[in-house]
Amino acid sequence: MNLAFIFIILFSLLSSTLFCFFVVKKAKKIHLIFYAFFMNAIILSGASAILYKIDAQRFHKELYGLFDSLGIVTLLFFIPIVTWFNIIIVKWRKDTWLT
Repeated sequence: MNLAFIFIILFSLLSSTLFCFFVVKKAKKIHLIFYAFFMNAIILSGASAILYKIDAQRFHKELYGLFDSLGIVTLLFFIPIVTWFNIIIVKWRKDTWLT
């Protein structure tokens, strides 16, 4: 996987988790899932569109590695995975800080 993809995915995880931390006191769990998914979808799909416009041919040539064969779709593949990590982190923080 490209190093830029890793940084984009980590940025998405960090920003959506921080956003959910601020909303956790006011929102229900289903709203947190929606907020996290929506924020990850915006960041990761926006980044994939920008990277595709920068160099489209590069992402179609890579045919090796686990996620490299997906090319630009890698970022879209990680939307539900990063959302799942967000919910786990927010739930863990809520349980440990309230007890």
